Amino acid sequence: MVENHSVDIKQNSNDRDKVIKELNKLCENFIEKQGQYTHNQLDKRVTTVSQLKEPGKEEFIEKALNFACNIQYGDLRAQALSIIVPILDGPKKVEFIEKALYFTSNIQDENERDLVLSSLVRHLSGHDKEEIIEHIFDFSSKIQYDDAKFQILSSLVPHFDGSKNEAIMDKALELVSGFISEYKKIESFSLLLPYMDEQRKEEILEQSLELAFNLKNKSMMAQSLSAIIPGLDKSKKKEISEKVFYLKCMGRCTYLHKGADALLRRAETLSSLAPYLDVSC
Repeated sequence: MVENHSVDIKQNSNDRDKVIKELNKLCENFIEKQGQYTHNQLDKRVTTVSQLKEPGKEEFIEKALNFACNIQYGDLRAQALSIIVPILDGPKKVEFIEKALYFTSNIQDENERDLVLSSLVRHLSGHDKEEIIEHIFDFSSKIQYDDAKFQILSSLVPHFDGSKNEAIMDKALELVSGFISEYKKIESFSLLLPYMDEQRKEEILEQSLELAFNLKNKSMMAQSLSAIIPGLDKSKKKEISEKVFYLKCMGRCTYLHKGADALLRRAETLSSLAPYLDVSC
């Protein structure tokens, strides 16, 4: 970590100003050393830095990244990382990305994590994106929380294509196998199914159904099965859909006393099953 740049803060306007000023200062110092200067906002200053050449660019990126990772409050860390992640570059790019993701995974709020993950897009459209995705999957198994690992998986899945899909899928499934939550495993399988060949899809569908039917919470079982259904063949879709519909009907009284949110979730699940059903409750 960079000396003298650890920011131990509580959330208030002064703290926000302090973080932004410190990061601005890092940018300004580097730009001045390059013989250039800009009065633009922070994100534009960082973009200016990204367009400059060595010497010192990698050193600046490392200092800025270390600074952002040291921010103690999650929303400020997410804001800083989301600005810095797109400019990560050079021989240590993968190392930088992994470090950014590690400190992102410790942010509790899902929307704040998503702010950083969405900033990865630039790195997932280049010629080396398959290699980066594989490295991220290898690294993500070391992350503690299933929610964070699932969110990283979700952000990478839309970028699956090209000749190395098989290797990427192997690493994605290896990551999912380490999830503690059976429900998260099923959710993850449902995301990956469209990118699998037929043989692997059949194996994962069977594994997903087994996991779903072993869930003790009937509501979670129904939601899990609903996620799996689109990947099934026609006959299996009807069979499983009717099972889910039965579970939802049986749980009607339970849902009624839990309020509007629970009723809405129930309605959404039943609506998703409508194309496969010829039954009523």
